[in-house]
Amino acid sequence: MATRKGLLALAEHVLRSAGIEEAGEEARRILEDVLGIKKQELCLAPGAEVPESGEKCFLKIIDERKTRKPLAYLLKRAYFRNESLFVNEACLIPRPETEILVDSVARQIINDEEISILDIGTGPGTIAVSLLRMLPKTRATLLDISGEALDAAGRNLGRYGLQDRAKLVKGDLFSAFDEESKWDVIVSNPPYLTTAELENAQPELKFEPECALDGGKDGLDFYRIIVPSAWRHLGSGGLLAFEVGAGQAETVSTWLRDAGYDNIQRFRDYLQIERVVIARKP
Repeated sequence: MATRKGLLALAEHVLRSAGIEEAGEEARRILEDVLGIKKQELCLAPGAEVPESGEKCFLKIIDERKTRKPLAYLLKRAYFRNESLFVNEACLIPRPETEILVDSVARQIINDEEISILDIGTGPGTIAVSLLRMLPKTRATLLDISGEALDAAGRNLGRYGLQDRAKLVKGDLFSAFDEESKWDVIVSNPPYLTTAELENAQPELKFEPECALDGGKDGLDFYRIIVPSAWRHLGSGGLLAFEVGAGQAETVSTWLRDAGYDNIQRFRDYLQIERVVIARKP
């Protein structure tokens, strides 16, 4: 039988040859997942033998990963803030930049406020699950056009015992609701890549759902719809919050201002790119 150390060395070579920069780290994560152990245990016994069944499972995942299929899809798990989220291939994989959006919204809400939130394009529930866990008196509506993505969101709500404070809705933007439906906060990380950016994206993005990435020719198609439509679904003082692509914050801010929103604020991500735009309905 192969040892842990031997399998890791082999996997790192295979993944690095496939162009995966963090080959060693990914190989370790895969082996930990297959064996059901933590990093510390792996480090303490690198020479331990791996059962044949575990070796086969490990090498199968490595073989798939070298095609550049995202690791989150192979492990069916992604980490976001303090959450471990189930993901399937109908979901956009959570990214660190979205933490800026969650933090920006949370700072606008007092902990003991009873707030209603609409999360547009929820995917696996990344934003809603995080906000519900941070703000115990909030309730959320999770909207997505994909039933499979909503299945993942439902599993994540259940994992953290949030299902009683959340509602899953399948639909296309605001067409899923009547004119009387209102929320205190509407938040969205909509598709914002331009069509050209998507065509030239890194290989992993080719595996993610195009409908969660493609924002049209200029990447702004969904903001054009959400900015004016959200107005009638927000109460007075309601908050509208977006994640945006690089170079889009100024345009989205202008549209918000022209639509009548005020108190417009922009926040930068870890690379100092303006990544979040929030505004209030007066």
